[in-house]
Amino acid sequence: MATIIRKITNWKDLSDDLQRGIERPAYIFAGEEIFLIRQATKKIIDTLVPANLHALAKITFRGDGKPSTIDIKRLVSEIATPPLFAQAKVIIVEYSGFFESQSSFSNLTEDQKEALIHIPDRCHVLFIENTIRQSNKLLSAMQANGALTVTIDKQSPRELLRWMSSLCTRYGMRITRDAAESLMFRCEYAMTDIANELETVFLFHRYTEQSDITLEDIDLICREDTTGKIFDLTDAIAEGNMDRALQMLDVMIARREAPLYIQTMLARQTRDLLVAKSCSSAADVLKSGLTKSSFFANKLVSQSKRFTQNKLERMMEDCFHADVSVKTGRLDDEDAVSMLVIRACSAASDATR
Repeated sequence: MATIIRKITNWKDLSDDLQRGIERPAYIFAGEEIFLIRQATKKIIDTLVPANLHALAKITFRGDGKPSTIDIKRLVSEIATPPLFAQAKVIIVEYSGFFESQSSFSNLTEDQKEALIHIPDRCHVLFIENTIRQSNKLLSAMQANGALTVTIDKQSPRELLRWMSSLCTRYGMRITRDAAESLMFRCEYAMTDIANELETVFLFHRYTEQSDITLEDIDLICREDTTGKIFDLTDAIAEGNMDRALQMLDVMIARREAPLYIQTMLARQTRDLLVAKSCSSAADVLKSGLTKSSFFANKLVSQSKRFTQNKLERMMEDCFHADVSVKTGRLDDEDAVSMLVIRACSAASDATR
């Protein structure tokens, strides 16, 4: 029998457990990094069920986060039914909500609880959930009978850099650090988005017979770097260069960036600069939990030196008023973000006099 692990583990522990063999009756997955959850699910299915037997030995239940959306009677019946032809049956249960509250456990009959807790040999149930609670009684009972509970959140920048480098090496290519970090920012550290963007890059480089992936390549091929554009915009604001700032804003809107999104990004950037302003170094920014990237932390510290504390506080207040103006209908979103940039540049000009 598999080692009993009563805690909620992580991706590394799951990888180690799968390497030892797929012997657990149930796996319960949750977390933000759907890419890794799908990867682990695929590994389990591919190991246990031949591709030509998926129709017979792979069953999927889909809910919307509420236990009532899962056909529990059919699920129990499928668990009890031996696999046909295949060595094992794999049942995937998506977003059942079974592990979010105590009521989900108490609403089950004794037979249904027994079926979920004591899953028979040659059957493996994979739960993919939005959230799970360690205090959930059903979860605890399943863990005591060998189920493994895993929360897989977004990976750290260091882990993502290692993964991207490995992926590029597999295709006979190399990626520079600044290109990799820029791609992470553009994709907001989501592995699915990064993998999709890299697939396009690989196709382009195979066609052009290039092996090195640079920042210029990422700028040319991949999605717009909104974070980088916001840094450029705040640079223009710091200089009090209203013409340049408005021109950059027009370009972003022309490229179909939503004005409200730009406004939100400016507000977040202002908040981040306020935090960086109070830090003495990039290391302090990292310790604050504002970002996990040393590259991003250094950029924040460098840019924060171009603003006074009062100017950043005034910009933060203006962001709030712009948001209220849009929500109350006094200004449309494009006029609001334009006024926000004009006021910020005017404040910068006043501060340099």
